[in-house]
Amino acid sequence: MAYSYADLKLEREGGVAIVTLDRPDVLNALSPAMRYSLVQAIDEVDRDDGIKAMIITGAGRGFCSGADVRATLGTASTRKGPVRPCDGRKGLLGPTPLPVQRLCRLDKPTIAAVNGVAAGAGLGIALACDMRIAAESARLISLFVRRGLTPDTGVTYFLPRLIGMSKALELMWSGDEVNAAESARLGLVSQVVPDAELMNVARERAERIAKGPSVAIELTKRLAYAGLDTSLSVHLAYEMNCSYACHATEDFEEGVRSFAEKRKPVFKGT
Repeated sequence: MAYSYADLKLEREGGVAIVTLDRPDVLNALSPAMRYSLVQAIDEVDRDDGIKAMIITGAGRGFCSGADVRATLGTASTRKGPVRPCDGRKGLLGPTPLPVQRLCRLDKPTIAAVNGVAAGAGLGIALACDMRIAAESARLISLFVRRGLTPDTGVTYFLPRLIGMSKALELMWSGDEVNAAESARLGLVSQVVPDAELMNVARERAERIAKGPSVAIELTKRLAYAGLDTSLSVHLAYEMNCSYACHATEDFEEGVRSFAEKRKPVFKGT
């Protein structure tokens, strides 16, 4: 099953949705239309109860080269008067929706299959996914400082959480490229695979998740992210509430029964 969006493709393969950023002639630079389309595609994935996991990748040679500079310059050239620091992205890009916010509100697991360059806003989208699998050709670049900008699209939020403050600042200040092997060493990606195997590996990972107990999986994601911002006492109570919710599912019963019967569980996502 396939859905049509501007600058983006959404396909469903069983319980897995595959979102492909589709502007290969400009290394999938993030246009305003693509921003809207990505939010709409995530909304569709959220609504479809048959979808249990989502992959994001890029068409052609790159994942996403960042914001469409031509669109940004075109908007900036119409401004009146000096640009003040507090103007930020609103003045340059307009009130476009932020895909990273929508990604983080999606309970279903997300995987970035990073092919080629993931730079600037493209890096932010990759970091906003729950896990990243990189092709050997992958290159992760903060880039913003090279344009005289502060990072956006969540890069300053996610990068320190993933690799620590000191290394994150080093990469953001320098704008240096990080290749696939170094990305794995730093913990930015969980796996590096040959380019030709990237989507097969990402599908296998997503399909394994899709066959799991989806209520427990989605609540685990909520818990993991909530733990970044809550106290231990509050979080322990949240864990208990989620555990109670799982006890009411058919998948919990199947998990216990299959263990007693010494067989693999067959989960239904209910």
